[in-house]
Amino acid sequence: MAFNIGSIWPQVIFHLSYVSATILGNYAREGTTVLATYKPSYVEPGSVIWSNLTSCIVMGMLQELNAAKWFAPDDLKSLFTVLTTGFCGAYSSYSTLMLETFQQSTSLSPSNIKEHIKLPNRAFGMKEFLAVLLTQLFTSMGAYLFGRGLSKSIIVPLTSNKTAVKRNQDDEENKPETIETVELVPKPWVHKMVRLCQWLLALLAIPLIATILVLTIVYGNYSRGKWTLFALFGIFGSYLRYQLSNWCNGWIKNFPMGTFIANELAVILIACFQIIIRGRKNYHEQRPVAHTMNSCRVTTALVSGFCGSLSTISTFINEAYKLEFNYMLIYYFVSVFVSYSLLVVIMGSYSWTRGLTIPMC
Repeated sequence: MAFNIGSIWPQVIFHLSYVSATILGNYAREGTTVLATYKPSYVEPGSVIWSNLTSCIVMGMLQELNAAKWFAPDDLKSLFTVLTTGFCGAYSSYSTLMLETFQQSTSLSPSNIKEHIKLPNRAFGMKEFLAVLLTQLFTSMGAYLFGRGLSKSIIVPLTSNKTAVKRNQDDEENKPETIETVELVPKPWVHKMVRLCQWLLALLAIPLIATILVLTIVYGNYSRGKWTLFALFGIFGSYLRYQLSNWCNGWIKNFPMGTFIANELAVILIACFQIIIRGRKNYHEQRPVAHTMNSCRVTTALVSGFCGSLSTISTFINEAYKLEFNYMLIYYFVSVFVSYSLLVVIMGSYSWTRGLTIPMC
């Protein structure tokens, strides 16, 4: 059987582009979070709300650009998946959102543990639960709708030409009638720009991976867990989410099982990793389970990289937008209920029996 390079080349371009988009999405999320970390801040320092907001804006924009045929040529269709599932999916994080919701509602955030601060009573935990969850979800929803409106009302008209299209339509007497409508067609330079973006992402993949590997091996300081290793772990988390979506999204009608499984799996893992980073090794001592600096940094990289890329808010919002309102509510309720329950069972049971402490890194 003859080897056909033409049939495999589009897949090579897709996977190289997907790797680059995932790495850049991870760095965008971490960079956005760092920029929003300062005191006094209106938003709790370290919160993922800013990256979720921005990624949902981009996701909404891409959906309308796709409807406007920006990715219409066959060789550009895969780039839409690269940018939405790869970049936006890695830019946002559902598991971190649920972790914030759990920690704030149970007074188990790092700042609570460090400063010995607790809510006045357990009833305030419900208020804090709603404050974090509703603020994050409605912010992401609003950002997604804003992104769609931005593309539809401003970007698409500015980058398109009006073209008259003739269509046949039957009148009341079943006589064919030709009517003329106007459609917006992307200007010629649009597809060239999108194609250039695809090639740049594909060409960046190998240099990015090589640079991250070298920096991870050479520098063993805080940057290993904060800026280098997490991007590599993010590639595997993003690919797992992508495959779960392909395998499972058609199992139940009006319920995106692929994204649901990916998000819940990420919640389970992030709870376990939090126990390793912050859980007391023994009841009577303050040392965490990951009591060496290197083990703490590697586990932290798994939290921000693998779990952050395995779960996603932008796709979570986008899929719910396409559902009927009652199915959207069911999807949200089941996802949040299962996630919070998992955090209570895994992280909560450990913290309330053995306790949490300050991480080593």
